[in-house]
Amino acid sequence: MTRWRALAIVCVWLLLSVSLAASNSRPAVLVLAGIVAVVSAVILVMVDLSNTVIQVEWARPRQERRSTRGRDPRVSSLRTQLYDARRFGSAELSETLVDLVDDRLLAHHHIDRATDPAAAMEALTPTLRHLVAAHRRSAVAVRQLDRIITDIESL
Repeated sequence: MTRWRALAIVCVWLLLSVSLAASNSRPAVLVLAGIVAVVSAVILVMVDLSNTVIQVEWARPRQERRSTRGRDPRVSSLRTQLYDARRFGSAELSETLVDLVDDRLLAHHHIDRATDPAAAMEALTPTLRHLVAAHRRSAVAVRQLDRIITDIESL
């Protein structure tokens, strides 16, 4: 700790003690000194640590082209949603697929389905039209999932 820091801490303690004494608060000088010491120690540690933190660049391991079936987190998420849809009658998977359709339409065709539904329906395949039209009412059938994903990828 430098002299300036120690002097600043003592000045803060004295200023607090004098101001509390002037307001007839009858401060416990030693307790106040302990509180000021702890608070200043925490502040100084935070300041010192923020000055010594350096940015570390982690090198990503080289990706090898090998079979990663079931390791893609997006596929795992869809698989979990599919199982949940079967088990609990949830429509979460169909909502996710419709969100994917909307994202692909916007990214590749610059069509927002909410503002221009006619153009969106024209760009969609019949399978995706059915998905978009009925996504709030029914769950996606497992036998249709492969076709739906293929159509989404081809958008």
